[in-house]
Amino acid sequence: MAHIETIPGTKAVAERIVRAHIDFIETLMNLSNISREDAVKVKDLYLKNKIAKCDAVIGRISVKHGAFLDKEVILRAVAH
Repeated sequence: MAHIETIPGTKAVAERIVRAHIDFIETLMNLSNISREDAVKVKDLYLKNKIAKCDAVIGRISVKHGAFLDKEVILRAVAH
């Protein structure tokens, strides 16, 4: 059965949101050499505490300050 969008454009927005989460997880993994599981935990922690936000229009997760992408800070977030 083909997927029919109730509201046109919502599928594209959902795909951008999913891609943003995947890209951010990969970024965290590359910056700090942590596992995917730990990167997901950090992503969830950042989003929950509003350290990061997801922009559904452009499909990107951004942090409030670049320091949150420092390896030491990411490793502290993993330990949290």
